[in-house]
Amino acid sequence: MLKTELLEIIASGENSGVEFKRDDIRPEQLAKEIVAMANFQGGKVLIGVEDDGTVSGIQRQNLEEWVMNIVQEKIHPMILPFYEVVKFDDGKSVAVISFPQGLSKPYVVRHSNREEVYVRVGSTSRLATREQQMRLFEIGGMLHT
Repeated sequence: MLKTELLEIIASGENSGVEFKRDDIRPEQLAKEIVAMANFQGGKVLIGVEDDGTVSGIQRQNLEEWVMNIVQEKIHPMILPFYEVVKFDDGKSVAVISFPQGLSKPYVVRHSNREEVYVRVGSTSRLATREQQMRLFEIGGMLHT
């Protein structure tokens, strides 16, 4: 991704397919955002961007490995995201995690011996209602009415 493309995405703000996160995000929070978007239409999580669009950058060592471990351990069924880092002239970098709409819905976050289904509603990720979960099971071909 080019810097200009990333700056355009940031300037447009968060929406149903774009989420900004600081570098100090918790693993469960990252998994929640990815699952919510995969259950919707896919999207991008930008790590190193504040909610107001300010680029704070990434400092975490081995961020790519950390992200891929979260995806493998906390998200089911597994999603294979595209990971890239965009560097800015001031030395700051932003990690862009992109993934398509999931085909094996519903996707869940595995955390604290529970599985939680999230959906994207506007620029927020929320626990899916029973009706939303049923719709996701239908879309995923796991429930026939």
